[in-house]
Amino acid sequence: MLSLLLMLLAHILGDFVLQPRSWVEKRSTKIQYLFYHIAVHAGLLFLFFSWDLAGNWQNILFLTAAHLAIDSAKIGFEIKFPKQGVLAFIIDQILHIASILVVFFFNYPEKWNALTEQIDPYTILLYLIAIIMQLFVVPIIIRVYISKWNQEVEFNNKRKETLFEAGKLIGVLERVMILCFVLLDFMEGIGFLLAAKSIFRFGDLSNAKDTKFTEYVLIGTLLSFVLGTLIALGLKHALILT
Repeated sequence: MLSLLLMLLAHILGDFVLQPRSWVEKRSTKIQYLFYHIAVHAGLLFLFFSWDLAGNWQNILFLTAAHLAIDSAKIGFEIKFPKQGVLAFIIDQILHIASILVVFFFNYPEKWNALTEQIDPYTILLYLIAIIMQLFVVPIIIRVYISKWNQEVEFNNKRKETLFEAGKLIGVLERVMILCFVLLDFMEGIGFLLAAKSIFRFGDLSNAKDTKFTEYVLIGTLLSFVLGTLIALGLKHALILT
């Protein structure tokens, strides 16, 4: 586990602490800044594994090469799809973590065997179904239900005054939090979440004296909470039954 933690620490320091914003902004046009970034990662790995370079030089070489390949692909993706920065960041981090796990399990195959023996495919499928429903199915249900009001001009004008798809993202995050609260038996968290959202969101709406739009947002929020809670409770009871 020490090796795994050291690799993760090197990644976190190299990507988030020791990478100036100017490097990130310039590396798409000036390749030397990408190499500066890779050199920092390689240097951190050499430093952290200096106690056993003979046994870890291949791992360091692989991680350095993998980091270069992943970041190069990310730069190409950002140039081709400049508006998909968040998606590029998420994929980039997933691939970096995956490369670290590949090195770890390659060096310690018994850990991989122990992990696979503990994996229950039914549990994974239940989690996958619940997450897909929270992220994709519930937003569609809410959108279909409230679509009968979307034709009104005042609602469309109000929605243009907010951040693009901010409501959808807020709903996804709150349902993920609800799922975690239910699985952790922290039902009070759902109440705190609803209260906090009411304070921040409905306070502004009520001050605007726009009753119809306030009701519109309130319906969407309550639908999100109710459906999210039902899915989370369904997952919890299904896990108990398995």
